[in-house]
Amino acid sequence: MSKGNSGHFRGANGNSGAEAIPPLFVNGHVTYEGIAAHREEFINKSVEQIADMLRQNGYELNLRGSIHAGSTAQVLEITNPTRERNIKQVQVSPDGSSRHGSIPYVKISTSNEGKIKILDGTPETYQTAGNERARLIFRRD
Repeated sequence: MSKGNSGHFRGANGNSGAEAIPPLFVNGHVTYEGIAAHREEFINKSVEQIADMLRQNGYELNLRGSIHAGSTAQVLEITNPTRERNIKQVQVSPDGSSRHGSIPYVKISTSNEGKIKILDGTPETYQTAGNERARLIFRRD
């Protein structure tokens, strides 16, 4: 696991005395805070890049298209969820062509953190019906 050992996916920040940045993965497990701190690992990434990152952290997965008509999203279904690997599914919408407008996003469904959506846009440009079930993380501007 070369990237994991480098600290890249483990949240190493190299700052002394500064508040520690939470890691993205801890033994394959993610948290909302870790995803928020490492949102750039998901924004502007292809489904293959995200799948590779998951595999490097112990996930086995299947790739399929979205079940929703007209959606170009691709879904990574996790086939080996455990207590340590809490991600159940990752949906990658690279062109954002959905009911939420044209903002590309990645939605991560977990067994203990709920749904987390990382959006490559701002709150002002995100279209919602007002009943959002995912916690939202917007890109840094």
